[in-house]
Amino acid sequence: MKNLKLMSLTVAILMFAATAFSQTAKPKYGISGGLLGALNYTKFRMVNAPSVDYKSDFGYAAGVWLNFPLGGALSFEPQAQFSFLGYSVNTNTSGKSQFDGTLQYQSYPLLFKIQTGKNFALLVGPQIDFTNKISSQTTSFYKRMFVDQSTAVTAGFELFPHSTLQIYARYIYGFSDMKYGLNPNVGNNGFKYYNNGIQAGVKLKLFGKKIMPPVIVPPAPPVDTDGDGIIDSLDKCPTVPGLAKYQGCPIPDTDKDGINDENDKCPTVPGLAKYQGCPIPDTDKDGINDEEDKCPTVPGLAKYNGCPIPDTDGDGVNDEQDKCPNEVGVASNYGCPDMSGVLGEAAKSFYFTTGTTKLVNAKIAKSKFDPVLALLAKYPKLHLDIEGHTDNTGTDKINDPLSVKRAEAVKAAFIKGGVAGDRFNTAGYGSKNPTGDNKTKAGRAENRRVTLVPKFVD
Repeated sequence: MKNLKLMSLTVAILMFAATAFSQTAKPKYGISGGLLGALNYTKFRMVNAPSVDYKSDFGYAAGVWLNFPLGGALSFEPQAQFSFLGYSVNTNTSGKSQFDGTLQYQSYPLLFKIQTGKNFALLVGPQIDFTNKISSQTTSFYKRMFVDQSTAVTAGFELFPHSTLQIYARYIYGFSDMKYGLNPNVGNNGFKYYNNGIQAGVKLKLFGKKIMPPVIVPPAPPVDTDGDGIIDSLDKCPTVPGLAKYQGCPIPDTDKDGINDENDKCPTVPGLAKYQGCPIPDTDKDGINDEEDKCPTVPGLAKYNGCPIPDTDGDGVNDEQDKCPNEVGVASNYGCPDMSGVLGEAAKSFYFTTGTTKLVNAKIAKSKFDPVLALLAKYPKLHLDIEGHTDNTGTDKINDPLSVKRAEAVKAAFIKGGVAGDRFNTAGYGSKNPTGDNKTKAGRAENRRVTLVPKFVD
């Protein structure tokens, strides 16, 4: 009981010191924990046994540990160990009949760790042991002869207390008499056994990290670096003089055109000072600005410097559609002069004898033929579609190929006149498109014809 009171007082004093210390120092480390392994070098300290002496023997321990910071340099570290302690009687004494063997304990050191340097800490605290089993060289000793629970105090030191691998050593001083009920036949019931020993080992930290204390920086006096009357802490542009309405920054230039927004009529679109910050205007909305547009009030094309497509000959057909851009013409003939008269007169002269490709009046046809050759020579892009026709005499089986042959006969005449054949296309329509009355002789003669249709090809 006395030993328990002493141990309780020690713990209370240490707890009071830990609480007081934690109020003045802030923790630098979080909760940590891990595994440990150690060697034990122990012996029984004998009381009332002047003739019995024990020598120190080796054992080992393994377990786990947790560390709880209580302040900047103070922490509480409970451990749980399976501890094996060896006891050997000194053979030079009369204690040969005493216990000789191993006791296995569950040991619970309750340590307070005080860090006195970067890599050094002191350890102190109580230890509670529970006897698990006994291994004796002497058959007359059994577990029931030793107390189930015992107490001790321990003190020591630790190296590298916050490293992954920590080294420690501590002295253990037992407070409890380990004897419970020794064999009365041995005759040593008055003897008292106390655990004494040293434990040295290593600890492996598996978790826990350093917590850096906050750095308190005293407030700096107000500074106005750019001297615009707005202190830097409120100034969005502390190195450039500005205005309060823009939080200390200069008047913005949103579109980055060098004209500030207050003077810029187009603040979101880059422009020029001469147009009050707006882009060069495009009055006719043709995509070509007025400075590059030769016709700024009339929509046009870039290829014509902003002007519409020109009409060089002024015939109402623009040059891009006019096959004769330098000669006045008509829209119906691709901007070239009207050729319907010449071609029509020529076509009227191409009349054929019934059922043949023979012209009715070859001399008249030639007089109308030559003006067409002159047109073909003058306009190299002029092509002709030569369309052959018949009257309704006979069947389509006869008339359709006959109409084609008539068109081919006229084409052959043009080729003979020196015009390339690829400037003509021929087609035959038989009796399908009459212009005269097939009930009369004159009408049938009119229907036996060839027509010339102009077209221009690039």
